[in-house]
Amino acid sequence: MQLAQKIRIYPTEEQLQVLWDVSEKCRLMYNFALSERIDNWKEQKEKPKKERKYITYPQQQNELPEIKSKYPECTCVYSKVLQMT
Repeated sequence: MQLAQKIRIYPTEEQLQVLWDVSEKCRLMYNFALSERIDNWKEQKEKPKKERKYITYPQQQNELPEIKSKYPECTCVYSKVLQMT
């Protein structure tokens, strides 16, 4: 019984560069969102429990159009890909 199939791709140099650029932008977006959540968590833990407001995934997801307009180099990455990072 075969459970998985491995597929090997052989991208050209140009395709390889595009793949690295997309992965770099996704990495930067992930690290930015993570640092935003960590900073928010540190700020909120000082407040009483009833006053705490944490950043949620939908809030960060709704900021993507603003981020893409602010940083035009992120427009080459599809929105769905950035949402999943």
